[in-house]
Parts: sequence; C-alpha cells; structure tokens
Amino acid sequence: MTENIMLSPLPSASCLNYMDFPSGSLFLLLINHLFASQCYLKNPYLYPPDSASEIQDGDHFDFIVIGAGSAGSVVTNMLVKSGKWRVLVLEAGTYPSITTEIPLLFIDLATTNQIWHYLTEPSKFSCTGLKDGSCYWPRGKLLGGCSSINAMLYIRGNKNNYNSWAKAGNEGWDYDDVLKCFKENEKLSTEDLQHLDTYGKDGLLPLTKYKLNETIRDILLESVKELGYPVLESEGPIGFFESLQTIVNGTRANAAKIFLGSVSRSFKLSLVTNAHVEKILLDKIKMKAEGAKVRFGDRSIKVYADKEVILSAGALNSPQILMLSGVGPKQHLQDHGIEVIKNLKVGHNLQDHLIYWFYSSLSDEGIKNTIVEDELYKYFAHRTGEFSKVGITNINGFISTKNSSNNADIQFTYIFIKKNDFNSLKSFKELVNIDTTVFENLKRFNIQHHLLLTVVTLLQPKSRGNVLLRSSDPFDSPILRTGYLTDNDGEDIETMLKGIRFAEKQIKTKAFKRLNAEVLDIGIPNCKGMEFASDEYWKCAVRNLGSTLYHPVGTCKMGPASDPTSVVDSRLKVHGIKNLRVVDAGVMPVITSGNTNGPSMMIGRKAGHMILEDNN
Repeated sequence: MTENIMLSPLPSASCLNYMDFPSGSLFLLLINHLFASQCYLKNPYLYPPDSASEIQDGDHFDFIVIGAGSAGSVVTNMLVKSGKWRVLVLEAGTYPSITTEIPLLFIDLATTNQIWHYLTEPSKFSCTGLKDGSCYWPRGKLLGGCSSINAMLYIRGNKNNYNSWAKAGNEGWDYDDVLKCFKENEKLSTEDLQHLDTYGKDGLLPLTKYKLNETIRDILLESVKELGYPVLESEGPIGFFESLQTIVNGTRANAAKIFLGSVSRSFKLSLVTNAHVEKILLDKIKMKAEGAKVRFGDRSIKVYADKEVILSAGALNSPQILMLSGVGPKQHLQDHGIEVIKNLKVGHNLQDHLIYWFYSSLSDEGIKNTIVEDELYKYFAHRTGEFSKVGITNINGFISTKNSSNNADIQFTYIFIKKNDFNSLKSFKELVNIDTTVFENLKRFNIQHHLLLTVVTLLQPKSRGNVLLRSSDPFDSPILRTGYLTDNDGEDIETMLKGIRFAEKQIKTKAFKRLNAEVLDIGIPNCKGMEFASDEYWKCAVRNLGSTLYHPVGTCKMGPASDPTSVVDSRLKVHGIKNLRVVDAGVMPVITSGNTNGPSMMIGRKAGHMILEDNN
C-alpha cells in the first residue's frame, strides 16, 4: 500500500544468497529477500510459455479459447487434460507482475498497465459526483483476468440465484447441479474447516482463511452480534463471516496460475499473450464459427478451430467481440457498418453490484502501529504479516432489508485505512475516480483519524444497463452504460438507503464506542444544503458517489430460444451459430448474490463438462 515498495519486477534479478552480503546488514538482508522473491514470484514455470513465434497465419487447432481469465483458464485446463485436442488460448494481456502476487496491494492495481481502463458513460441517475461524471470500471488485462487483480474473496452466492436460472429455462443450472462444479474446482486448505463437507477438497483452487489479529476485527464482529446477526463459520445466506480467499502461501492464487499452470508444459496447449482478437471468423452460409482474426505484435493473422471457438473475454469484452463479428442487435451493427450475421440481444441485460462507500472515523484506541520495514521483511522472508493478507476486507456480511431468512439483498465488506496513510488514500482515489474536493476532505480527516470504509453493496439490482460498440474499430473501447438506479419503481435506491441505515447503526453500537467512531460528512458538493444523514442526503450521496464492486455480468444472457433477450442456450452455445460458445460471467441471466469470481470459475467448469460431452 506504500509507494516506496518495489511495485514492478526487479531488472536482471538472480537468486542470491544472504551469504553474498556483509553480516549484520538488515537492509542488505532485506534486499536479498527481495531478489529471492523475484525468482519465486516471477517463476516462469507458474504459467505456460508464450507460443507467439510458433503460430502462423492459417494454423488449425481443435479449440480456440479467447481470454485466459477466470472461466477461460478453467475450461482450458479441462480440454488440455483430456489429452485429445490441441487448444490455442489467445490473451489480450500478458503475464502478471509481482505486484499482483502480493495480496495487500490489490487496491494499488487499478491504474497499472495490466488493466482495461474503462470509464462508464455519464448518466443523470448515477456516478454524477465522480470525476467527469463517470464510474471507473477497471478489468483485468492479463493472464488470470480479474482473478489477478481482485480482492481474492471467494463467495459462491445464494442458492436461490442458481435455482432462478433453472426456473427460467436453463436446464442443469440449479444449485445442486452447479454445486458439483464448485466443489470440483475447490481445494479447501484451512484446517479448522476440514470438517465441512460443503466445500471441495480435491480440486486445484486453494481456499484459505485467516483470523486478523487486530482490535478492529473483534469490534466489527462484536458490533454485528449486538445488532442481532450471527457470526458464521463460513459463507451463509444471512450473517457475517470471515470469507475464504484465493490466497496460498501468502500469494495470490489467480485462475491462470492454478488452472493453466497445472497444464503449462502440455504439448497440447499453445498460449499467445498480447493477442488482441479483432473478430470471430463466421461462415454466414453454414452459420458457424471457424476461427478468429487476431493481432499480436505487428502481425494480424487468422487462426482456425476445427471444433469450437470458446469466447471467454469477460462480460464487457465478449459482447464487444461478438458484435464486431456480426452477432448482435441488428440496427446497432448496421449503424456501424457491420454485416449482420445473427440478430441477438448481445450487450443487453448488463448488471453490476452498485456500492456506496460509507465513511467513518476511528480513534487510536487499541489500533496497532505498523512498521512497514518489519512487515516487508515478514513478507519477503516468510510470506507472512500484513502484506500476505487483505486486512479486514476478508470480513463479509449478508443482510436482508426485507426480513428474509435466506435471501440477502445487501452485502457488507470493509476497508481500513490507518491514520496518515495518504498512499492508500491516493490509491483509493484512483480506484473509485473520486473528485478532488472529496479527496481533500478525506485527507484532512485522515490526518487526525483512522478511516473505516464500509462498502454497502446492492446484491440483486432491478436496474439494467448495456454494452455498445463505440465504433467498428476493435481497438476502440466499448460504450458502457451502467443503468444504475434506473429501475422504474425506485426499489434499488430504497434498498441502498436501508443498507446505509444499517451501516449507521453499526457505527453507533457499544462495540464501536470503544474507538469513538463517528459517521463522516465528506462534503459532497452536489449534496450541499441538504440535512446531513437525512434520507434525501443519503439518496443524493448514492447517486453522486455510488460506484461499482467490479462485478459486471449478464451481457450474453443464457436462456432458451423462446426468450428473445437471450444470447446463449443452457449449454452456452450462441443461438443460431454452430461451434461458438460464450463461457464467462456474461452468460449469467441474473447476477449472483456476492463476489462473482468463484461463480465465474464454476461456469468454466460447467462449460468444460458440456464441451467434453458434446465432442466425445
């Protein structure tokens, strides 16, 4: 979280031994560990090698997978492990940097060159108080996709989410069916949870859990008990818990490292990084996918898939690629001079978890001071300490504002910024796209106080947005319309208001009185003149500073052919186009109640089974 940390790979590093340095030099010993860590964290054998030099125009493969993100890495793993077929993976980004490997630095990743730096279109309904009236929607542009830049929280979501998918005509997607796929991915590594049979223990994805030894952790959990909510052993429909995380040995377990890494030396797998797919090659007579046109380096070539093209570019880039290829809303494609091959509602049904950052100040009582040098030593020498964790962000909670016993509509997570931590505050500013006025106010508070940021999340939004083409240029960013708070009956803003009221109650509990906690008025310019903490004020605050939890889904909606808004069927095949599937969070008919990375990997597993069945 601090700017004086090495945030990029060390040049020409070699594995050194502490005996190379004079004895008694703690600084040089730390440098030694930094270099040794370079060798470990940048170990090329964690990932498949880049095969760009071996790929020629016109080459044929059995499968082409577009995108090596969360779902794409899982489905690739299954295809390669079958031992039957040659698989080509095309990834627009490159290998993850050292920075991505260190858990605590997740908030610093939003402005790196391994990100799609997307901004949403201005709207009168939301994001109006952010810089230029836009929400910042960073997406992972690297191996592992968003699993390489997220907060590493592993949450499946509510079982009712999946049952609703099945009821909408998507056979095989009810909770009992998808649970099998979740468990196949999972390797529950936490010893005190081994008695649970609800998680898989033989998969590849390590799931770990930690208990933060900090006063703020204890106070958070005491406060929710005081409000009548249970503290759970693991994820549940209602209550608070310390979540499982995709962290192993103090480093991020991104999907590419875990699932591509396990098949990294298979001669059946070819990976090309920095490969920007311009379009999918479609035969409009046979109505089938034949391959992809892709640019990497100074070359633009065509590669072919004899069996299937699997599009796993994510909920924003998959619809863009489909539309560039001639699959999408007829009039929109024609407006951009693109030949229409199949008229489908691609890019519609966009959903995301809208959040509001609720700010509180805390005193010094019981808060530990951090000596950065000590924490760096712990991390680089032993993979322990603060840098091996994400602080109190591992604490999650689900509540129902409608008094449901099994269906939450608000989620809570937390970020703790210690006093005078302006580096973390600056990273937060960039992540959320906060304007200068609010940022300066937060800095003034941070001089005197620790800051607790309560993330109030709308789990099941009624509002919908869309993804559109900005132009027919595949290198032009898409138009992103969030749709936040556009539902006709205003239920979304009312639910958010109730979530904020819960956050207020939590800060006013006896538990938080120990830290002299106070709700902060951060001086939102567009809400001046309103009574602070009134309903009117909080609704204004949500419309101005409400933002994203970075969970866009739904833009290639799964549904039966009878559903005119669907893009793929229950086997993830694009309606009316042979040999083409979409395998990522874009297929979700309705967003899951919680972080979407685990469900995305489940979709990859489910798709892998379907592809193996269909091609046997």
